[in-house]
Amino acid sequence: MSQETRFENVDMIFEGRLRGNQLMLSGKGLTAEEARLLWESPRMKEVSWLDLDDNQLGDEGIQDLVNCPLLENIQYLNLNKNSISDQGLEILAKAKFLGKLKRLHLKDNPIAGAGVVALFSSETLESLSTFQINDGWTCKKREGWRYKPQA
Repeated sequence: MSQETRFENVDMIFEGRLRGNQLMLSGKGLTAEEARLLWESPRMKEVSWLDLDDNQLGDEGIQDLVNCPLLENIQYLNLNKNSISDQGLEILAKAKFLGKLKRLHLKDNPIAGAGVVALFSSETLESLSTFQINDGWTCKKREGWRYKPQA
């Protein structure tokens, strides 16, 4: 761990933030390096709702996330405001261990479009049925993907 790391161990990250099967880490400023503590923790197997809104994972953090077999039970994943680009979404679209993921939030990330297309055509995210890209932009899977702007 670098000297900039604020969490010395995974228990410091989990402390007071795990509610049943929901891990609420919104706004903690987690870096990709700090998040590796999570991806190495057997406790992640219990989590099906993972809120990582407003952190600093970036594409590097997404690469680590998708390589974590302990995330096989994740059904809800909030990655709003994490500096994830289209490249990160292309990595996410190939995730081997997120087959149960149903809902994905991606608002306020620098996404141009190619990554969204990769999510639409993902062969590994078979349960993904809804994802949000920006406020009012929700994509739902009904006989193929459809974009429906919200009022």
